[in-house]
Amino acid sequence: MQQVLKNILNSQLYAVSLYARQIAGTLVMFIIARYLSVYDFGLFSSYKNIATFCFLFANLGFTDYILVASEANVKEVKLKISLFLLNAINMAILIVFASTIFNIESHLLFILIIIRTFFDSTFFALILPYFQATKTFNTIAKINIFYAIGNSIIAIVSYIFKLSLLKFLALNIGLGLFNFIQCSYIAKINYLLVFKHFKRFYKMLDKGIFAYVGATLAYFLYSQMPSLYVSIYQAKEQAALYFSAFTIAAIIGLLISAQAQKMMPEMIKAPIEQVEKIIKKNLRFLIFITSLLFLFMVIWGKSLLLILYGQDYYSNGYLILLILMLGNISIAEAAVYGTYITASGNQKKKIPMQLEAISITILGLFILHKFGIYGAAVSFLLTAIFISFRYTIFTLKLIQSSIKENTWNSKI
Repeated sequence: MQQVLKNILNSQLYAVSLYARQIAGTLVMFIIARYLSVYDFGLFSSYKNIATFCFLFANLGFTDYILVASEANVKEVKLKISLFLLNAINMAILIVFASTIFNIESHLLFILIIIRTFFDSTFFALILPYFQATKTFNTIAKINIFYAIGNSIIAIVSYIFKLSLLKFLALNIGLGLFNFIQCSYIAKINYLLVFKHFKRFYKMLDKGIFAYVGATLAYFLYSQMPSLYVSIYQAKEQAALYFSAFTIAAIIGLLISAQAQKMMPEMIKAPIEQVEKIIKKNLRFLIFITSLLFLFMVIWGKSLLLILYGQDYYSNGYLILLILMLGNISIAEAAVYGTYITASGNQKKKIPMQLEAISITILGLFILHKFGIYGAAVSFLLTAIFISFRYTIFTLKLIQSSIKENTWNSKI
């Protein structure tokens, strides 16, 4: 029995590591919210969301593009990673300098959050294709777990000693820098080659990248526009309430990320019969888990907000939590079908559907803006339901078309 459990853990270690990272990230938010004022937590959450939006332009679907366009060829994957990572670093520098132009309450806090966001999300996303191409998921899993534990320890130490937000961020950046060096060494990424042979690296990119750019930009706009609206236009106390619920609802995001990242290499060049099995298996898993999570939130969500954040004020986010959970459940279904759309080389087909979703988000915010953070949450839910429906219908038609084509070819 012990050996069986060990084998299961080894086979699912990467998924477990992603959950560990997401749980650690969520735990960090809970811990710092317990000793920061509601205003400061709202400020931190708003800056974090704006930083995430800014870094969108450093990873416009490049993670999937690197793997799919290189057909998982390790050498080519490494070369493209070095190019895109240097682009992301340049983007971070540009954002830092551009931020000085705007009237930001704390420029230093914003700059530190920018640097932390690069190490915490953008770098991890862009280095991932190497581990996917080499199928060394256990290696990146161990790195993820180490990073998750490190983040948790920093948050706990910050809480115990009541460290300022600036010191907390500085410690996080130190951990991120260590991870950057470690992963670059393991993957043997040579950044200097990009400077020496920039033209050659640039020629490696093909027109297919625009499909990833367009699809990712559109996805981010329709999925994150409500959060960005809250960050910019709502009072920081209201933003704190929204993001307290958003952080808990985002637990579904870790399920989506883990499944999609494992599905992608499995689907590339896979027979259509195998693709159908992968979709059904992952869809059943996600629907079952997300339904249980939603039921849990319905029963204990209000108490959970109070327990995790330690202030009565945050329990007022209960309804927001349920709305966002429903939206993320719809996104989970869309992600399963959307992964196959990408893996099958039809990424550009996502763009029209996502542009429709953006129009629904904008319309929802325009009509419901008087309801503040509740209007933003409902706008996200409506858009999530729409994109789930569109991806499902499109993918089922795509699969049927592939089956008919295979049947016709076999007859010939």
